[in-house]
Amino acid sequence: MKMTKNKGSDTGRIEKKVLIKASPVLIFEALTNATHLAHWFCDRASSNPQEGGELVVSWRTSDTDQVGRAIFTRIVPNSLLELRWVYEQGENVGEKSHHILSYTIQPRRGGAELVMRDEDEFHSDEETLETLSRGWNGVLLELKDYCERKERSLKTRGEVHFLK
Repeated sequence: MKMTKNKGSDTGRIEKKVLIKASPVLIFEALTNATHLAHWFCDRASSNPQEGGELVVSWRTSDTDQVGRAIFTRIVPNSLLELRWVYEQGENVGEKSHHILSYTIQPRRGGAELVMRDEDEFHSDEETLETLSRGWNGVLLELKDYCERKERSLKTRGEVHFLK
């Protein structure tokens, strides 16, 4: 996995690549389906995975719940997903947010390569980017582990990759 920062720009950009031994269909469902998201990413989720649809996720902490809200801005089933975050951890970043998260899923032999890009004009300093990059490493490893376990389970049961 790698991290990049755009040179000559105020935009902080993190890019990660990970090979997941699971079908693009399963990976896409894990990124968009509320039930799947609650198994690997958050404690609760609601998701309307269509352009203009909303994703709301929450995490329980010792004192309170943290909530994130995003709008799906671009969807190509099983290959591309783009979201614009508008609400993060109790802070409304607004409808004109420049925090964009995208996932590109490319089929590969034995699975798929996932490319994740996190771009935010407010996370431009190196220390913040490095902290976020380490966090993304953990998140993507959780996704990889979840998808690969689910894929093995489906194969063991002889199921096709039509999830919901």
